[in-house]
Amino acid sequence: MEPQKLERDEVAAAMAAQRELGPQYELAIAESLVGRVNAVIDAKLAASPAKRSGPDWAQMSLGLGSLALSVPLAAVVTRDGSSTAPLLLVFGLIAFINLAYALSKSVARKRD
Repeated sequence: MEPQKLERDEVAAAMAAQRELGPQYELAIAESLVGRVNAVIDAKLAASPAKRSGPDWAQMSLGLGSLALSVPLAAVVTRDGSSTAPLLLVFGLIAFINLAYALSKSVARKRD
């Protein structure tokens, strides 16, 4: 059975043993305690789900795509120069799409 938790009593017992046995056993007691701590850490790491590292390519693609689309859309809606409302609408929609994606990823991470 893998150790799940290092109890405070175990650390106190190791320190008491070191005081009783003297400095000649200090290294052996320290190695034993470090081994126990490492075993607890390894067990916790093995029990936790592996997290994916690296960039989120979907989010990066969405961001770059948003930038690429915002320029021509902004040019189209402001070609007659009458009002900024269509421009605000374009950027508002782009922001809404990006925010919705980010929130959906956040909710998915919390479920995992």
